[in-house]
Amino acid sequence: MIHVFHVPVTFWMLNLLMISKKETLILGVGNPLRRDDGIGPEVIRLLTEDRTKKNGTYKLSSDIDLLDGGTDGLGLIEYLKDYKKVVIVDAVEMKLKPGTIKVFTPEEAVIKINSDALSTHGFGIAELIKLAKGLDINPELIIVGVQPEDVSYGEELSFFVSSVLSNIIKLILNQLT
Repeated sequence: MIHVFHVPVTFWMLNLLMISKKETLILGVGNPLRRDDGIGPEVIRLLTEDRTKKNGTYKLSSDIDLLDGGTDGLGLIEYLKDYKKVVIVDAVEMKLKPGTIKVFTPEEAVIKINSDALSTHGFGIAELIKLAKGLDINPELIIVGVQPEDVSYGEELSFFVSSVLSNIIKLILNQLT
């Protein structure tokens, strides 16, 4: 069994870590210690685990990188510049039924996240998108938002959010075709 450990990303770590430059990055963000807010890292963990299996369920292409971005939105700017396409998976408070999945454009995400959402991130996705645009870092961005039920302290996803994990992954993979 492969274990994926969550490590907060900081600028100095970004300079030390080397990832290959590829076409596409699937970026899971969130705090796995805040239950449903950990949906992004959990998706990355599942895809990483699936990739190591000889006959994995999802058959993820080898030209797609996976990254658990934790909660440090500002530190992720370094990764965005190296990809043509980035799919971001995050818990987003949309005032919908828990487990609801929505795909947002960057413009929609900035409006929705700024006006409606409770962010548990210090520097969130909306700010990351604005900063990237300001720095002329323009990968094709796709944001997959999942309505959380519970973002209290704890490590397990709620029933509603965990029950849609395979749907989230299928939706992500459909966005890449």
